[in-house]
Amino acid sequence: MRRLFLALSLLGVLAAGCAAVTTVAPRDLVSLPESATHRFMFDSAGGQAEAYFIRPKGQGPFPLMVLLHGHSWVGVGARRLLPAADTFAKELCYATMAISLPGYGDTKIAGAAEEATRSVVLDAVALAKKLPWVDAKQVYVYGFSRGAVVAAALVNQIDAVKGVMLLAGAYDLPRLYRDTPSIWIRRLLNPNGDAAPKLQNFLPETERWSAPTLILHGTEDGMIPVSQAISLHNRLESLGKPHRLVLFPDRGHWLRIDAIKEPALSFLRDNGGSACAANEP
Repeated sequence: MRRLFLALSLLGVLAAGCAAVTTVAPRDLVSLPESATHRFMFDSAGGQAEAYFIRPKGQGPFPLMVLLHGHSWVGVGARRLLPAADTFAKELCYATMAISLPGYGDTKIAGAAEEATRSVVLDAVALAKKLPWVDAKQVYVYGFSRGAVVAAALVNQIDAVKGVMLLAGAYDLPRLYRDTPSIWIRRLLNPNGDAAPKLQNFLPETERWSAPTLILHGTEDGMIPVSQAISLHNRLESLGKPHRLVLFPDRGHWLRIDAIKEPALSFLRDNGGSACAANEP
């Protein structure tokens, strides 16, 4: 019953936030109209991947914000991040691109999920960087839950990253498997029920992180414990890496844009600023 309630609530939010979305071909992204959301499909990982783009007002070039979604039992992909994408496009004039990861939305790929996920994200970023109204030298990555895990895994493989925002994410998967009270998180991590599943710990890779990082997490997260955020904070602190940790008292796993808007916009303004003034007539 709880899963059904969450699914229906999510679909309601999506229906409210995605009323006017037009599908275009990748070649049409060059002349994308301003201030509208457009869906496109692109070739990747032996199949087709889905993404959504919002071009802000003005001529550009605009910083690029890449948004990566979390898990959904009903298979919803990038659409669930359109409210966040719309906020960053309107408030800061960032070009925002939300990507449906393999297994979600209309993304259909071939091969192993881990390698396909890498290909889909990197291919989408490469495509976006070729657009004349996108600043290929200013890239920001926003990941929620599963998307935060993907962001942590790929941040060192994306050029020109100027900032990373990680919401309700996990960075030490072996510890998450031990600590999470959520049975379905354990099943996602270990779908085959192996006695000793091989899981990655991304904390050692932070030694090569160069971009400032914003870590957002609810203290009452019953799926991914707040200890994951604190572990990442402690690791970055020990390495002297620029970062901020913002904890939300009494908040659970689902951090919506209205809850995290203020610290997210503040972080972006401090680490890149708004592109709106430069694009005013």
